[in-house]
Amino acid sequence: MIRRLAALFAPLLLAGCLISDGDLVSPKEADYPVADGARFTVHMLNEDGERADETPEQALVTVENRRYVMRTGEENKAFSGLMKEIGPDLYAVMIREEDQTEGNFYALMRRDGTTWWRWGMVCPDFVSLVEDEGMTLADFGMIVRNSDCVVTDFENLKKALLFAYERQKPDAEYVAE
Repeated sequence: MIRRLAALFAPLLLAGCLISDGDLVSPKEADYPVADGARFTVHMLNEDGERADETPEQALVTVENRRYVMRTGEENKAFSGLMKEIGPDLYAVMIREEDQTEGNFYALMRRDGTTWWRWGMVCPDFVSLVEDEGMTLADFGMIVRNSDCVVTDFENLKKALLFAYERQKPDAEYVAE
């Protein structure tokens, strides 16, 4: 189970993420499109955007203190965060391990009926996309720190998420139960 949980978040946690030092979304600005108590089956996707041959995880999403809390796997690993709509059925997701008090990493989620698709925003992949288009991270107001892409404001975060959405396939599928 731990191995499957690690696989669920490894691309985001190990390869370098899109991060910020502070919150780029506040509870007051956030949108709450996922119902309190929603349950999902989470399928990891391969590079072609198809389900990988892995056992899916279960996730429970609740709202606690104006933040989403997502618990996954048998260990009930908890992540807390917020969502902000950036386009029709497109949401910037700001998330961190529940026991952390600062710093966030980001993903993009697209709602399609009762299914949600995730773009995990792995920094080296994003850098390659940017360079392939003849651009630099500075065009998105970002720098690289260690292996992470650091964003400092919401408008540049939105620009980066939409850029990746147009050029990449999702890395996970969340199917509502």
